Amino acid sequence: MPSPQDANTEGSPSPEEEDSAAAAESQPQPEQPEAQADQTAADQEAAAAEEPPMPLDVYAVLRISIAQLAGTAWQMMGLQPDPFTKEIHKDIPQARIAIDATEALIEKLKPHLQGQEARDYQTLLTDLRLNFVKQSEGAEKQE
Repeated sequence: MPSPQDANTEGSPSPEEEDSAAAAESQPQPEQPEAQADQTAADQEAAAAEEPPMPLDVYAVLRISIAQLAGTAWQMMGLQPDPFTKEIHKDIPQARIAIDATEALIEKLKPHLQGQEARDYQTLLTDLRLNFVKQSEGAEKQE
């Protein structure tokens, strides 16, 4: 026959059981299987695909294009290495085209620029032009 003490503790865990439960909780849990992780990523992609796409902002495209053309101008002036080959190439006629195209895009964007951004683009154009003059003079002396 069970003792009165046993009746009180029949539903509650013993101290040993509590220690083993605490030890099990403190152990790191196994990571999710790859299949579950892949499914989670697929769910997130599906949710993103359901969201309507952002409308094309031509002014953002102009800003990206200006940065790309300015970078190309620096490379063609021989002042920055090609990001893929890490080599310096100098092609002054192509640098001129890149600078002229940069200027044209900045002119199109100008009505939508304010304050510091407008000054930054003007400074970029001035720096490109000054460096073009220096580099083209150096190219003439080498010929």
